[in-house]
Amino acid sequence: GSLHFWTQDCSSQEEEKKDDDMMEEDALVSARWVANPCVTGHFRSVEDLAWDPEGEYLLTTSSDQTTRLWSEVSCVVNGKKVCRWMEVGRPQVHGYDMTSIACIGRKSNHAQSDDPTAEKEPQHRFVSGADEKVLRVFDAPASTLRLLHTLKKLRDPATPTSSSATPAEWRVERAFLPSLGLSNKATVEIDVRESNKFAGPTIPDEDLGDAIDPRAEVSMEDLKLPMERDLGATMLWPETRKLFGHDSEVVCLDSYLASSGSDAPLVASSCKAKNDVASAAIRLWNVKLGKCVGILKGGHRSTVSTLSFSRDGKYLASSGKDRRICIWKKSDHLSGEYNDSCEYQLTTAMDSAHKRIVWSVHFCPGKPNILVSGSRDGFVKLWRIVEGDDGSLDMLEMLKFEPLCKGNKKSEPVTAVSFADFISRSDDGIEYGLLSIGTECGRVEVWKVPISENDPNFDAKLVFSVPANECHFDSVKKIAWRPVGCNGDEVLSPTILTFATCGEDCGVRIFMLQVSRKV
Repeated sequence: GSLHFWTQDCSSQEEEKKDDDMMEEDALVSARWVANPCVTGHFRSVEDLAWDPEGEYLLTTSSDQTTRLWSEVSCVVNGKKVCRWMEVGRPQVHGYDMTSIACIGRKSNHAQSDDPTAEKEPQHRFVSGADEKVLRVFDAPASTLRLLHTLKKLRDPATPTSSSATPAEWRVERAFLPSLGLSNKATVEIDVRESNKFAGPTIPDEDLGDAIDPRAEVSMEDLKLPMERDLGATMLWPETRKLFGHDSEVVCLDSYLASSGSDAPLVASSCKAKNDVASAAIRLWNVKLGKCVGILKGGHRSTVSTLSFSRDGKYLASSGKDRRICIWKKSDHLSGEYNDSCEYQLTTAMDSAHKRIVWSVHFCPGKPNILVSGSRDGFVKLWRIVEGDDGSLDMLEMLKFEPLCKGNKKSEPVTAVSFADFISRSDDGIEYGLLSIGTECGRVEVWKVPISENDPNFDAKLVFSVPANECHFDSVKKIAWRPVGCNGDEVLSPTILTFATCGEDCGVRIFMLQVSRKV
């Protein structure tokens, strides 16, 4: 499904022209052609996406059995410097259709933030799921980190040298995929020779090293980006761990990353259910320990299609084919290191929350007790989680509305919802959240929804509707907002926010939106 772009080497052609007896046809046959970077992308449905916790790059995963890495690349167009999103890595080339992905490594101020022996996960690590029973964990190789750092310096020359420029010694230089294998391995010389023998020519290691040497001043003209052949052979990430436990194919993932404290990242996963409580269970994983630390049963009897942790990790929301939204609460008496007991307990559930399957739920980052849900019934619902004095929870429906773009249908199924990490305020103190919505027909809308308890109106307002020619032309599978650096209350000037969408049309789209914190 890939495209290749070639340029004829004119230098060799000039030498051949010196021979007057050479026919034009012979000259074309003997001409030397050089491969160049070309337009790349998925060629089957893009099932899921996840931003790096620092917003440095985007990871997407697809039914074409690949996971791809996208980053902003500086280039010159008509004499002006612009940034374009391009595929600069292909961390995973698998033998099963990919279904889900979640990032679990985050930057820390701790000196050992990139230490694999530290309590927390090192930066640049993700977990992926596919049409198999196994979850796989991947770490970024040193070559990818140097390339990302070089791209960042080209965008902003004032970027200081970070740990990405000089990766830790424990990180491998690059990974390879052995013949007839499913697991990316750390590079060893003999295996690389075997891999290259069947994979064909790729960028030589010395050329790749020169292009991403953090000590060298690399210009946009000198930067050598990986080509299509290199993306699937030299830009793989090594697989560091497998997580076993599910009885059927993995459906969805979500992760909780603690901003401080000693809590390790927690991953929640679900699989295809067989209409019974046991197979519809949600598993909680401590990836650092490589084991399942909790099995959440009793909430659902059919496949869980969507999961969402609250920003503070206090709640986990789940829903799916049974139209039931469950809220699992973290036990107050458990903190710090995870143990083998179940840390989340079912505290409240809303039966028949929607009339049809619930495709997506998401907690508001700025208000951990605000939840949004989108369903095949064509409605978006806003919920408030109210906690009683005895620790019990209750779900209150705050708002219900439909997207404006319905086409010729009576209702347009809502397939993806996502809150931005952004809150605006009116003069009378009413707070509003920014909510993006994706539909089955591929349309994308951004709404402003009230999230304050003292708002008497509770009306949602359309902020922006992506033009039809810029939207997907098939169902939107996932929407995710790029993490922002500062969300302080004192910032009232216009802010540029970025969100990414993916869909069944094989496309990944990235949009930028200018908003103001002052309503």
